[in-house]
Amino acid sequence: MQKATMDVVEDEEAGPTEVNTTKASHLVKVHKDKLTVTYNGKANHTQDVGAVQSNRPFSNKVLIGYFEMTVVNAGAKGCMAIGLGNANFNNTRHPGWEPGSYGYHGDDGRKFNYSSRGEPYGGKFGAEDVVGCGLHFGTREIFFTKNGKNLGVAFTDPGHSYFPTVGLHSEGETVTLNFGEQPFVFPLDEMLREEREKLQATILRVPLAASDVNELVRAYLWHEGHISALRSFEAATNLPPLVQDAVVEGAGGGGAPGQPREEEGHADGRPQDQLLVTRSAIRGLIMEGEIERAVAVVELHFPTLLARHPKAEAYLYCQQFIELLKANKRMEAVEHARKVLAGLMSPRPQPAHNGSGAGGGGW
Repeated sequence: MQKATMDVVEDEEAGPTEVNTTKASHLVKVHKDKLTVTYNGKANHTQDVGAVQSNRPFSNKVLIGYFEMTVVNAGAKGCMAIGLGNANFNNTRHPGWEPGSYGYHGDDGRKFNYSSRGEPYGGKFGAEDVVGCGLHFGTREIFFTKNGKNLGVAFTDPGHSYFPTVGLHSEGETVTLNFGEQPFVFPLDEMLREEREKLQATILRVPLAASDVNELVRAYLWHEGHISALRSFEAATNLPPLVQDAVVEGAGGGGAPGQPREEEGHADGRPQDQLLVTRSAIRGLIMEGEIERAVAVVELHFPTLLARHPKAEAYLYCQQFIELLKANKRMEAVEHARKVLAGLMSPRPQPAHNGSGAGGGGW
């Protein structure tokens, strides 16, 4: 696996943690903490903005992406801006002036989206103020905060990948960013709790017949590969069997963890039955610590899956190392680390996406 591939996968989930110093404007100084930024330019014209972005966009695993900016020094004119920008953002312009960016500006209190005029919004901000910017992925709304108060929805229907962005444009301006390492001034946890309660209330208002609920539960158990639970649920609710039994090739002899016994019968030819049973067998092997056998079954039935999902491969081989240590097989663990784990950090060709495997590896 290529290390770069692992880094990309991690970045998509990790979210922002600091300023991206390699993309920072030459008109700013990024301090050693990579969170404090000072404007060093002359601010003679509109192209003299010094802008910075975070090292990563908001995580795609959160409901609300959010960060805050504390104004340490408002400088000569207080021409600061906070907002979001895409990966192509121009770092000599304020967020909101450029396409693919949104901003809230401190010198006039206006909001901007690809505009030089903006619209009235939340009032001016300056020295010692703490302003924040949030992206609600559920409602597709951008909002800003000031000193812990939500200023309301500023923009709707943005794109899907935005970097926290800050612009400075007068001598002496200094701000410090917070991506969540320190407590926010705005009560984000409370907002998240309220959003969860709204979602739960919405779900509870949806009328569902008992038969519909049963089908939802059965579909979930099928999708997750919980065969035993699926059979028990079908028996308890008098539903006809959704899955026939099958024997998983490569899972080992009778009684292997997660493997249906041969006397239970074979698949009736439906490919989804075999797929589900195979997935269940793999899960059973993993849960029992039989990682090597689980990998063998995966490679037999889904030959390109692990190569196309390096993070899953890394997790499996790291778990195998742990299982060897738990079994007190120290020398085997060392050998596994030397031959396998060390190889995870070495570049190797990535397979072409030729459609082989089980529907893109959805097991």
